[in-house]
Parts: sequence; C-alpha cells; structure tokens
Amino acid sequence: MKMKLLFASVLLSASALFAQVAKPIEMPYVDYPVEAGDHDEVTQQYCLICHSFGYILNQGKKSRPYWTGTVQKMVNEFKAPIPKEDQQTIINYLVKHYGYESTAQH
Repeated sequence: MKMKLLFASVLLSASALFAQVAKPIEMPYVDYPVEAGDHDEVTQQYCLICHSFGYILNQGKKSRPYWTGTVQKMVNEFKAPIPKEDQQTIINYLVKHYGYESTAQH
C-alpha cells in the first residue's frame, strides 16, 4: 500500500513538471546602461559573468570602502575569477561612476 501511495504521489508531482503552457512565457528585457570609460570593459568582463549591471545600480552611490569590500567579497566568498591586478581597476571604476570618495578621517 505504501508503495502504491508513493508511486501515485511521484506520478502526480511529475505530471506538474510536464504541464503545457498555452503560450510562450516572455521575460521582460530591462536595459541597465553601463557608464562608458575608465576600463568599463574590465568591469563588464568580470561582473556580468554572475549578475546583471542592475545589481550594481541597485546598490546606490557607495563609498570606496564599500566597493572595495564588495569586490573582495565577490572574489573571496563567491569565488569570482577576478585577477588581483584587475580588482583595483574595477573598484576605481565603481567608485567613479557609482560611488564617491569617502571624506571621513580614520
């Protein structure tokens, strides 16, 4: 009895996977303009591997320490394949176009 119940539940679950949709599903295209210049191609090369530029834009204007920490997090925690020599290039680009230089004294 248990086997029949298990088989029936698997069959019902699987049937949902094969359900047909009446018309194709279209995802909306959202254009996230990238600020050109200052090695934008390096930033695009590495950042767009994992996420859209919208992810960067949604962060808002952030300080150099924020962008530095974010790039380091992408490399260290998420294993983004960004060579050491390109990390500072990306940080500089993000600060210039999507951030600001911190004026706080440490």
